[in-house]
Amino acid sequence: MKFEEVKPKIGIDIDDVIFPFMINFLNFLNKKNNTSFSFQGVTEYHLWEMESGISREDNVRDALEFQNSSSFDEIELMDEAKEILNEISQRYLIYFITSRPERIKNKTDALLKKNFPNKEFSVLYSGEVYGGNLSKSELCESHGISIIIEDNSDYAIDCAKKGIKVFLLDKPWNRKYEKHENITKVNGWDEILEKLK
Repeated sequence: MKFEEVKPKIGIDIDDVIFPFMINFLNFLNKKNNTSFSFQGVTEYHLWEMESGISREDNVRDALEFQNSSSFDEIELMDEAKEILNEISQRYLIYFITSRPERIKNKTDALLKKNFPNKEFSVLYSGEVYGGNLSKSELCESHGISIIIEDNSDYAIDCAKKGIKVFLLDKPWNRKYEKHENITKVNGWDEILEKLK
């Protein structure tokens, strides 16, 4: 049996965990629609859940348009993400678990390959907002993943209720999250690394 096969598995979200999606999406949205959304003002991850005047359909359409733009391809890794993921990969088998739609798989693979040219990662797509079939918690269960790092409190509570340990990174949209014994709220990656030891 290879060493890789005996490492415990960890799930890591992509957007706003290793890549700063929201701030870049808001910049795109503000330019496109002449709006004035701010990162700190996003109190719900899905903009249609705020009193923003945006419908679910428009929000999803705008997100897909952004994902298909050159601006999306230029998103840079968050500070320290490369170093931290390299450290985590020494002890855990990393699975990226994303709600991105599978139709942008090639773009996601290209971003990861650009930033981690010497590493191979498994990427699991829930695509929940975009009509995907499996939730993040179901993907964790089916792949034997017992820990996930997440920024969306809805996905966090769903995973937590199924016995998956969640590290919920503090973001403006998850300040009012449902507390659960399996959810640990963290301020940053240093805290996560300390708790993973």
